[in-house]
Amino acid sequence: MKWIVGLLAVLAVAVAVLLTARLPGEDAIRFAGYAGTAACAALVSLGLRWRATRAQRNKRAG
Repeated sequence: MKWIVGLLAVLAVAVAVLLTARLPGEDAIRFAGYAGTAACAALVSLGLRWRATRAQRNKRAG
């Protein structure tokens, strides 16, 4: 499962790079900013889910 998620992430990055390379300068910067914001939000979300899952496991074990 982790390999599939990793593969999809790499594919998404490749598509974003190709789209950014074809855009004019200002649009590419704007698109890269949006993509960076979305990636940051996704990482924060994954981190919060991981911490919540870990806390639930520790509560059951203790």
